[in-house]
Parts: sequence; C-alpha cells; structure tokens
Amino acid sequence: MGLKLPMLKPVQWRHSNEHSGKMDACRFVAVTSTTAARIFNIYPRKGVIQPGSDADIVVWDPEASRTISASTHHQAVDFNIFEGMTCHGVPLVTISRGKVVWDHGKLNIEKGAGRYVPRPPWSTIVYDSIKRRDVVCVPQKVDREPYSGPVWTKDGDIMVGGAAETAASPQASPQKEAKTDSTPTGRQQAVAPSGGKPSSRVLRPPGGGSSGIFFG
Repeated sequence: MGLKLPMLKPVQWRHSNEHSGKMDACRFVAVTSTTAARIFNIYPRKGVIQPGSDADIVVWDPEASRTISASTHHQAVDFNIFEGMTCHGVPLVTISRGKVVWDHGKLNIEKGAGRYVPRPPWSTIVYDSIKRRDVVCVPQKVDREPYSGPVWTKDGDIMVGGAAETAASPQASPQKEAKTDSTPTGRQQAVAPSGGKPSSRVLRPPGGGSSGIFFG
C-alpha cells in the first residue's frame, strides 16, 4: 500500500466512513482498493484476496486515533499538509506480498524489496463503459406512417392531400397617397396616411442632376 498508507488512509476514513455517514467499511474497501486496482488495470493481482493475487493485506483498527505530524511521518519532507489533523481509524499491520512491512507504528522494509507492477492500457472498467455508451447513443431509425396533414408552402398555399388551396390573404393595407409639389428642385413627397414622417425623392438637387435616389 506504500508509505503513504499511515497518513492518507486515515484521512480518507475520517471523511468517508460511518462517522460521516457517507459509506460503510465494505464500501470503503471497495473504493480505495478493489475499484482503484480495476481502474489502474492491475486487478486481480491487486485489490482482492484470493489465490494467485499478491498478499497485500492491511489490518485496520477503526476505533484507534492518531494525530498527523511531519515529525512522525515517513516521508522525505519536513512539512505535512495534514499537520495537526486527528484521525479515527489507524492501520495496525500492513503486509506486502506476504511480508509484514508495518507493525504497530514500526516500519520494516528493505532497500530493493519493491517490484515493478505493469499496468496494461485500456482498463475494462473505464473503456468498456465508453464502448457501451457509444453503442447505446447511436441514432436509431423510427418507423412510422408518412405525414399526410396540411403543409404550408412558401407562397402561402396549403397543401392538403397533394392539392393546393390558397390561404386567406390578410387584409391589404391602404395604399399610400402621394402628392407632388412643384418646387424649384422638383421634389416629390409621399405622405403617409397614418401621420408618419413623409419621405422625399430628390429629382434635381441644387448644383446638378443626380442619377440616384435620396430620401430625406
């Protein structure tokens, strides 16, 4: 489980066990051991106690407590981010590949005793769910009867059963009345019946003729 077991596991136990009501002891073991081994693709070599697996076992005391401190941890740093935190739940004995490496606060390890654990890619617990999601999310054809109801066309007609019917056109708005005044510049004004601002069309502006249309 590594040298961080005496520190990290008590912190995880404190924030996840029955004291906080988030998970029981069995769920705690499944999350921190079995599921972790499956994600890293080293199951069943790790994460389970059975013939053929590594004999990695932790004897846990859920009632014991300890205070985390940089003065007592087994790491090559002089500080600890959990300094002063009191945790309930302490590993009493840790067995790695059948050998006791931690015994009631005493570390028993030998240099070079570690072994490389290969981790094949494409963990099934992660990528199988992605494959299943891709299969489930494929668009499926829906078989149903062709639509036979009315259809509006861009010209305002209604197509019913293949025949076109002209929709009732809205009431035409009254045409604008235009009047022309004989001004020296030849301006024609269109007066809106609703009292809106009239627009002017300049035919011969001062200073010369114009081929464009100007509205003032």
